[in-house]
Amino acid sequence: MLKIQRNQSSTLIVTVTELQTLTAPYWLFEFIHEQSFEVVTCILENISTGIPRYDEFVLEDGVDLVFPYAGYYTYRIWEQESDTNLDPIQAHALCEEGRAEVIEESVAPNEYDTEIIHTIYE
Repeated sequence: MLKIQRNQSSTLIVTVTELQTLTAPYWLFEFIHEQSFEVVTCILENISTGIPRYDEFVLEDGVDLVFPYAGYYTYRIWEQESDTNLDPIQAHALCEEGRAEVIEESVAPNEYDTEIIHTIYE
């Protein structure tokens, strides 16, 4: 399962080159929210140095794409020849499918330090 932080950069480690058929593909990522079925897509570059073993991508929420909700998504990674196509139907082949969790950044709870003064009137 991929873990993605909202409003931050997240490193995604997958294995897509083992099913790659194109020589130098562009990688189309499709994320489908499991409750609302909203779809978001983006094209990411493979930045890994150990390509035969694994593939590394960096996804920045808010820049590469905007997730509509936190929660669970089904992801699909397609190889394609186009560097602008965001439609999976026009992509060449599906190379990986799995599950991702988009996590809200944790916020510190509000804490208040106030001095309590009790006054007694007679």
